[in-house]
Amino acid sequence: MNAATLTLLAQTAPPPAALKPDQVVAFVILDVFVILCMARLVGALFLRMGQPRVVGEIVAGVLLGPTLLGPTIFTWDNPPAFLHCADALAATAGTPSVSTCLFPPQAASVLGVLGQLGLTLFMFLVGLELDFRQTKGKGRGIATVSVGVVLVPVALGFLIGPLLYNAKFVGNFGTADQPSRLAFSIMVGAMLSVTAFPVMARILQEKGLTRTRMGSIGVSAAAMTSVLMFLAVATGAAVASDAGVGSILLKYALTAVFVATMFFVVRPLLAPFGRRYEQRSSLSGAMFAGVLMLVLASAYIADRLGLTVIVGAFLVGAILPAREGLFKEFAGRLSDLTAIVLLPIFLAFSGLRTDFTKLDASFVGGLAVFLVAGIVGKWAGGAVSARIGGLSWAEGNVIGILMNCRGLLILVAALIAFNTGVISPQLQVAAVLMALITTMMTGPLFDRFIGRVSDEPVPDSAPMVPRAAAPIH
Repeated sequence: MNAATLTLLAQTAPPPAALKPDQVVAFVILDVFVILCMARLVGALFLRMGQPRVVGEIVAGVLLGPTLLGPTIFTWDNPPAFLHCADALAATAGTPSVSTCLFPPQAASVLGVLGQLGLTLFMFLVGLELDFRQTKGKGRGIATVSVGVVLVPVALGFLIGPLLYNAKFVGNFGTADQPSRLAFSIMVGAMLSVTAFPVMARILQEKGLTRTRMGSIGVSAAAMTSVLMFLAVATGAAVASDAGVGSILLKYALTAVFVATMFFVVRPLLAPFGRRYEQRSSLSGAMFAGVLMLVLASAYIADRLGLTVIVGAFLVGAILPAREGLFKEFAGRLSDLTAIVLLPIFLAFSGLRTDFTKLDASFVGGLAVFLVAGIVGKWAGGAVSARIGGLSWAEGNVIGILMNCRGLLILVAALIAFNTGVISPQLQVAAVLMALITTMMTGPLFDRFIGRVSDEPVPDSAPMVPRAAAPIH
């Protein structure tokens, strides 16, 4: 049989079986039900242990994934017919297991989109909650801390990058698409530089410290850190795709233009919207829809610039007028949907792509280097930069502890790094470990050292919203 005949047969052969659209919809509904059940159960367990719910939700996602329910542990020789496992896995040649059959690729992709939508809405609320009144006169401290807690981890990324640049931790290693050492080191540094800005802000609010000098500088610096960190991620992805220096500089320039446009063009244009809202004292359906459309448009532009959707959504929240009233309105309508439904879906989606069974003893050394560098870089980097920025060592130590918390944002950075082929699945697992360990460390360490910090409030400043307006993530 010649090549032409084989090509003709391939073209005329029926396509592999796949799930029908209505089956995909059914799977998505079933998967969301399973995710929410697991997230609530495990999240409640971790709350009883004194940990943020998000830690339990990350663990819930891992438990639903291939680590526990994947084919490495056991295969599913006779899955129930209603799961249509053979059809779902035909295109990917996957091995039937509880995880692969319950979360087929077609449904998992939809879950990923829902998770990104949750991140978008959540970061919009975080940006809307930020009170700029607390940043007046603190530019030096904010700039020093925000730059320091990114530069130190990125520098450590270049230090440990060569140690991790091997088949165990580099994506597409040994292929034509193998990323360069530079791209890998930048991406590792970007992952090390992540700070869970929402977690930091919520802890300071719950402890009543948003009015202190340390709290206002820490929250504002964490907001800037998120933008700088995603710029580092975008740079690593650009270098991995062999983009030239000119292309990378253009991305920086476009990012600067985008941020400047949001603050100096879009923000003034929204002033009439703010006045109209204050006159009505309520948010109409048209106003609500208009803001959400702006959030989605900004998120799309940020994503195309390589900053991810969450930066664009955060910026819209940060520039809206009538902030206190709008936050209460939007939080009332979006908080539960976002925190209870959509964010657990994102965490589950990350867990479905995290497989601890791919690790063995040979990975321990590299994982330890990555984890230690991440903790030391953020904790020490935060403490030293805060001291240089004018805070006391006690205040700097607490800021370092809070900056070290990764929450779910490191999962976002790791997902980008994995999807671009820069890191291996094993290093993505290390990011999940970093999220769990550093987030669990934060509460106990914060409670231990916060007593050494003066709680003198900043004059003419007040928290924007009541504490515990939204759950810690």
